[in-house]
Formats: sequence, C-alpha cells, structure tokens
Amino acid sequence: MILRKILRYNLTLAVVIAAVYFFYLQFEKNADLISAYDFNINPCYIFMSIVLGSIALLSGPLVWRIYVNNYLREKLNCSESYSLYCTSAMFKYIPGKIWTYAAQITLMSSKRISKLVLIYINMVSFICLAFVSAMFAFYYYLFCVRITTWEISVVTFTLLIVLDFVFIIWNESIINFLIVPVNRLFKVEIKPLKTKKIIFVYTQIFYFISYILLGVAMCFLAMGLNMKMPLTSITAIMATISVSAIAGYVAFFSMGGLGVREGTMFFMLKQFSGIEAALILPIATRILLTVVELFMGIVALIIGLRYGYFSGLANGRPEGSMIEKMKVDTDL
Repeated sequence: MILRKILRYNLTLAVVIAAVYFFYLQFEKNADLISAYDFNINPCYIFMSIVLGSIALLSGPLVWRIYVNNYLREKLNCSESYSLYCTSAMFKYIPGKIWTYAAQITLMSSKRISKLVLIYINMVSFICLAFVSAMFAFYYYLFCVRITTWEISVVTFTLLIVLDFVFIIWNESIINFLIVPVNRLFKVEIKPLKTKKIIFVYTQIFYFISYILLGVAMCFLAMGLNMKMPLTSITAIMATISVSAIAGYVAFFSMGGLGVREGTMFFMLKQFSGIEAALILPIATRILLTVVELFMGIVALIIGLRYGYFSGLANGRPEGSMIEKMKVDTDL
C-alpha cells in the first residue's frame, strides 16, 4: 500500500516535471519569436476573461445540485450547493481525483444521501461532459478542419448524436454495464439509480453553454495578452478546451490535470495559431483558472462556515474519515 502511494505521488511529480521541461525546451527553441513578441497586457480583456470563465465554472455546482436534489427530500438551495461543491472541488489539487469525491461524501454526511449515490452522480456527470466535449471536438475536426470526406463526417457526427440519445434513453442499462469496472476499482457496490431523463438533457445544455463561455473567455484572454486570436477561431478554441478538459479528467494521477491539460492545449493551439499563443496561452489559462477556482473555493468555505452548511462535521464526528466513508483504496 505504501509502495503504491509512493508510486502515485512520484508519477504526479514526474508528469509536472515533464510538462515544465517540455515547455522550457519549447520556449528555448522559439526564443527569437518569443523575444520579438509584443507582450502588452490589456486589463479590460483580462477582466472580461475572468468574469466569463467564472460564470462558466458555475455549471459545476449547478449540475451537481440538480442531480443531488433528485435524491434528497430536503433540497439544497443554490448557496448551499455552491458551498459544498466548490469546497470539495479544491481537493482536486491533491494527486488523485478520489479526494474530491471523499470530500463531497464527508461534507454531505448530514444530508442522508448515500456515498454510492454521490459516486454515481459524479460518474454520469462525467459521461455527459464527455459527450458534449466530443461534439465540439468532432464538429471542429470533421467540418472545420475536414480530416475526412463530407459524407463520412456527417455519418460520424450523426452516430455521436445517436449514441448520446441512446445514453439518455437507456442510461440505466448502460450505467449498469459501466458500473462493473468502477465497483472493482473503488471496491464498492454501486447500483444504477433511476434518474429523470430530462436531467441528462439539462446537464448537457449547461455544459454546452459553459464551453461556449470558456471559449469566448479564452479569446478575451488571448486579446488581453495582445495575441492575434479573432472570435472566428472560437470553434477551434472550444475544441481545444474540450479535448484538454477530458485529457485532464482522465489523468486521475495529476493534480487538477496539471501538465496534461497544458500539453494537450499546446499541440491543439499550434495547429491554428502562432507558436507564441500555443506556448503562452496554456500557461496563462492555467494560472487564471487556478486563481478563479481557489477564489471560488475560499468563498464557498466562508459561506459554508457562515451559514452552517458544514453542520455534519460540526455537530458530531462523521462516521470514520473521508476515505473510510468511501471504503475505497486511497492508492488509486
């Protein structure tokens, strides 16, 4: 167990070091272009980027509240769901996505909602996010870049929409199939729960709007750093955000996808922008995103303490630690 934990943290450290070294080599290789770059910051555009990005990130607690309230008798209000979700989200900067789920379970200990339900909610939310991400990425590469013929592009994109439709209609049977490896991984017994189909529709609509806002925010960030990134590149930018987001989620060993997201963004931005944007924009995006997420987390923590949303922790010791409540192997 100790050996696996050491390997996990070493893997996280190795990914971060590799990402830093990679960007260092790229900056060194393109030193002439970078030195000639007119690094002129426009505070107004940066501010607009932060505002739009913050609004986009609110889709997380909003979607989570819709799912959680589907299984609670005493519903969460907006501020309560924001506080609980964003506080637990700060734990993603600890290596291993498990800590975010563990924090959710602990903070929700007084709400009489099963830990298995919370794991299930995060699982189906990720699947919905993956579908929306795939739609943006497929649309860009099939219809904008034209990597294949028009006929194949139409058929491929149609199949993706059909698969999404099938998931929404027959989600219980599909999740039942997907849950088997998750049960083995987390050493739990999750059973499919009945969820209103309209919730999956709402989830994907919110994620869709969120990606658009993030795409526009990234355009403003580029303009705020004096980069030539016109709004006509919005489709390519949203595809970049979509692919890098999924890459960051899949890389469970990385702290908030650190290193993985930036590397993915670099290779995608390089295809339709200058090398300056491909090098600087991923780093600038990570810095602003981290600052905004930590700010939202701190505000959520203050709200939770102010209004007693963490009463499950204050009014008595939760049954076991966060990891004990999950009954999962922390060495994942």
